[in-house]
Amino acid sequence: MVDRQSFSPEIIPSTRPPRILLADDEAVSRRLLSDALQRSGFEVHQAADGDEALRLAASEAPDLLVLDFEMPRLNGAEICRRLRASEHEELRTLPVVMLTAHTGEAEEISCLQAGANDFVTKPVSRDVLAARIHTQLRLRSMGDELRQRNEELARWRTEHEADLAAAHATQQVLIPTRLPTAERWSFESIYQPVIEIGGDVFGWRPAGEGSWHFWVADATGHGAAAALFTALATQLFRQACETEQEPGAILCTVNREFRKVFRGRAFMTACCALIGPGGELTFSGAGHPPLLVRRANGQVDSFASHKTLLGLADDDIAEQSQTTLEAGDAALLYSDGLFAFKKPGGERFTHENLRETLRAVTPGVAFFDRILSSLQDGTNGEPCDDDIAAIALQRS
Repeated sequence: MVDRQSFSPEIIPSTRPPRILLADDEAVSRRLLSDALQRSGFEVHQAADGDEALRLAASEAPDLLVLDFEMPRLNGAEICRRLRASEHEELRTLPVVMLTAHTGEAEEISCLQAGANDFVTKPVSRDVLAARIHTQLRLRSMGDELRQRNEELARWRTEHEADLAAAHATQQVLIPTRLPTAERWSFESIYQPVIEIGGDVFGWRPAGEGSWHFWVADATGHGAAAALFTALATQLFRQACETEQEPGAILCTVNREFRKVFRGRAFMTACCALIGPGGELTFSGAGHPPLLVRRANGQVDSFASHKTLLGLADDDIAEQSQTTLEAGDAALLYSDGLFAFKKPGGERFTHENLRETLRAVTPGVAFFDRILSSLQDGTNGEPCDDDIAAIALQRS
């Protein structure tokens, strides 16, 4: 026997006792079972046949149906089938404990196939029946809670997707699509976020007298939060390019304003380059991958970032590197997503792999397509797992 006192009284999320509908065509059996269930703490409603059971199930909203298998006209199996085919979810999911005088395996299977949740053989033990009822009520309560959480998750997902769509539209406005024009220069850019919203961003601004500023920033994470980071980074770089000329000074200005907003609680890597009409290039980086310059003869020069991450500390000093691009040379500003691949053995690429790839890829039209294709040839077949943002500055 099972001790009914060991079951939780909070199965039904209400102060009322669980409401049981008892359907049995034998009046004496029905009265005895009803009394037993009431002594076990249940509120009991009775039905004398299958038709009444279906009517009361629809009108009385019971928490569980105790159903005799052997009844005239509509037996227990047929009632179960009709409940499970109902257009009303409360009836389709109504727990059913079947009472049967048969003890064979075939009868048990028949009860379950008809849609019963459990069965109890006659003569019925009050404690066994109460225990089975409590179990089914607990399962139904858990199912209701799961459905509620799934509905809340679906609502959250809908709202989240709407937020992502809005953030995506905002970020698309921030990412420039029209490349600048400058004499004896040609430019190419690539932007491929892992999801709709990336943490990378880039941009450019005229610097006067045929010169241009270019910058790339990489904020942590993806999604709507990353979109806010990139929106802020875009605004800060645009403002800094209006007031400063040197890339190092631009990074220091962006760092100062960035720290005013986040006070050391957020960080990003970034780099900035200034090009001139004669091919002059000045570069400064903050925790960012090095600038790579692919010379016309295949040599690849690397210019490292010397400043720490933006947002990490107050620092008004940023070292700069200078070089000159001749005809056929190309400079690459990029986020680490450009080499976010794995080798066949699982080891991650580094910027050195990108540097080696550049040796074999000549500048020109579709520069990034050819770079990515060459990089992927040396991978384990997995796609890039980070945002890609890059700018190529080619001296024509």
